[in-house]
Amino acid sequence: MKKMHYLLGALALGAITLTSCSDDDNESNDVGIAGTYELEAVNTETATDFNDDGTEHSNQMEESGCYDAGRIKLNSDSTFTYTITGILIDTSDGSVGCKESFQASGTWEIQTGTSNNAVISAAYEDQNGDDQVITLVKAGNQLTYTEDNILSTYPDRNDDGEAFYNSGSTTYVFEK
Repeated sequence: MKKMHYLLGALALGAITLTSCSDDDNESNDVGIAGTYELEAVNTETATDFNDDGTEHSNQMEESGCYDAGRIKLNSDSTFTYTITGILIDTSDGSVGCKESFQASGTWEIQTGTSNNAVISAAYEDQNGDDQVITLVKAGNQLTYTEDNILSTYPDRNDDGEAFYNSGSTTYVFEK
């Protein structure tokens, strides 16, 4: 009987020890967030007919192939790369082309949430050497980033078909 009490006591002590350990993994970012997210949509505040085919779209990826190489890769060590793509308008002569893609590197951290639903802060240095911080919202396998400030613009065309940058918000949707 003494052996039975000793065994039960050892089991109880072991259970308490195992369940009371802290989770050291909380010091790093959740691995479920890590991965490569491909740009799937560039949604603008208003629909445009940037490719002049007579059909307006709010998803600018349907108006131009210039966004096709866009992606964000979040690494489990809290670093990331962001391939920035887009349309370039030369406002001096109205010519249009794809921006040269730029690959930014930086760090990210979870602000709130968990691997399936999280708000993530990502900091990097842009092609001009300026520090940038963007907020990514993760829902399932999708990351979104909304550019919505007083300087936010997106490509558009006026009634004469001339390219210009229109003021308004743009939401970038990335899929894992």
